[in-house]
Amino acid sequence: MASSYAEWKREVSELDALISKIGASVLQVRKLEGIAELEDKLVLSPPRNGEVTPDLEDIVDQLSIKHFGITNEDTQFKYPDGFEDMVEGMAEWWSVQSRADDHEERFSTSLMTDDEAVLALLVWGVDFRDDRGDPLRCTKLLCRQVEAAALKIMGHVPEADEVGLKNLAIRLERDARLHFARKRMIR
Repeated sequence: MASSYAEWKREVSELDALISKIGASVLQVRKLEGIAELEDKLVLSPPRNGEVTPDLEDIVDQLSIKHFGITNEDTQFKYPDGFEDMVEGMAEWWSVQSRADDHEERFSTSLMTDDEAVLALLVWGVDFRDDRGDPLRCTKLLCRQVEAAALKIMGHVPEADEVGLKNLAIRLERDARLHFARKRMIR
């Protein structure tokens, strides 16, 4: 983790410059449908001890499925039935626990702070920053799903270009409606 906000901003700026230099497309999560509304809700009801309220959890799951095809729960290791009845330390228990540990080692962003996760996800072409360049409030709620999709473990990452074109189409449609509404008022 960067020792200061200024150092983190410098690291992000350097990464932005590199991405720009190579001409890579970056998916801006803040532009995905429903993310701005989620951010607003998280301002009013921030996570406590990493947990959100059940109604926000449902919204996060819906947005996660819509944009990435999976939920956080989908990325969790599924212990076999009866695991809790196994004797800890026995060969069978160690076998299952080893698979669980291997599964979890594939996911690093869920153990990171939000600013660390922003840097890691940006390397994979997914930008979790707001308009000011600060981490989105939903970073920790969606980073594991995005990581799974970016690493092709499961799920999918929307194409950055498709999101940009969709936003452009929405903006043009809104501008056209406004233009015609003004034209009617002038007559």
